[in-house]
Amino acid sequence: MKRRTVALIAGAAAVVLVAAGVTTWSLTRPTEAQAVGSIPVAISAPVPDDLTIGVIVSLSSAPGEGAEWKDAANGAVVAARRLALGGHDITVRAVDDKGTADGARAAAQELVDDGAAGIVVATSGSHVTGAVEVARSAGVPAVLPYVTDGSLAGDGVWLTGPTSDAIGAALPAALKGASSVLLVDAGYGTPAGLSPAAIVPFAAGGDAAAFRAAVAAARGSRPLDAVLINGPASTQASVVQLLQSDDADLPIVVTPEATSPAFSEALVSAGGTLSTDLTTVGAGWSDTVALSSDADGRAMSAFLAGVRVVADDSSATTLFEDRSFASVAGLADSRSHDATILLALAAASAGSTQPSAVASALGTLSAGAADGIAGPQLDGTKPTALVPGIVPLYSADQNLGLRPLSADTTAPLVWFAGQPD
Repeated sequence: MKRRTVALIAGAAAVVLVAAGVTTWSLTRPTEAQAVGSIPVAISAPVPDDLTIGVIVSLSSAPGEGAEWKDAANGAVVAARRLALGGHDITVRAVDDKGTADGARAAAQELVDDGAAGIVVATSGSHVTGAVEVARSAGVPAVLPYVTDGSLAGDGVWLTGPTSDAIGAALPAALKGASSVLLVDAGYGTPAGLSPAAIVPFAAGGDAAAFRAAVAAARGSRPLDAVLINGPASTQASVVQLLQSDDADLPIVVTPEATSPAFSEALVSAGGTLSTDLTTVGAGWSDTVALSSDADGRAMSAFLAGVRVVADDSSATTLFEDRSFASVAGLADSRSHDATILLALAAASAGSTQPSAVASALGTLSAGAADGIAGPQLDGTKPTALVPGIVPLYSADQNLGLRPLSADTTAPLVWFAGQPD
């Protein structure tokens, strides 16, 4: 299949990661003149003393129950450092929920008891309902960057990524109007609003020969325009690898779980290649946003500069202090960073670390590039807070050179919006 490439125009070479502490930032919006300048790494929001933000992570789980985000969640470490550079130390307290509902309840309760002013639920899957129940009952605001179940939002709970309904509505654009789609149900069923021409199931560890035979039968019975894979990241990776090994010529569309670092790692581990053209849907989460010269590009560049600052600190560790931050610098993402920053901004706006005050402030807060948010704008007045629409994203396996990469990890795919070459 023909490879897509990211068009690195001459101006991209001028993208410079902003040095820490060049300017300062406050909750007051910058003037128009100030907005055209660099966005600093340091975020000097007036965060109250003794602010603790909890982060729930699944260090291990069944497929689709959150472990795919465990390294991405270290964006919260970058958020804490950027606030510290601005003169406001916060405590980020991480707890492992083991990918189970009971574990999620216990993790949330531990953070509530520890005095967390808010909780970032940096995991996904059905088990997160346990954490949501405890946080909501305790009146502690919870921000969910990776969950797509829109029914969980509201009453002190915010989703900062796309809902499953929004994903389903955006997939036809990613499928480019394909009228005859083969859905590979890798565990998550048929996306909302889609009517595939054929459905082939595939489970983790499934029979590869039976899967290939089922795909061949589906293709033989009708002309097909595209393949859509819907399931956990690791299972999607297994399907992509099988399609690669058969030299499939159909366009492959994956659902947003594939934007996790676990997808790339699982694909390479299975013997697949990251060079296959893939399309998904999403928003401006990826490092490619930093190639733009607009405010969004400068905000992502500031985040990536923060990643480099932390990675260059030999004493900096991951959320659980079990590894150096440098080992996950290539994987820590903007979504967990932004969820953490959003809670810190709410505490700054409230001038309080009381969870009820933070929740009230978050419900009136809109935050974007000028506020230290690295990705898309977030509107706390809505429980599903992601502001921009969901658009097609295209994969690239290029190293953009914007963050350090550890030799011990598989560099994740980068995703860019726009039309392929």
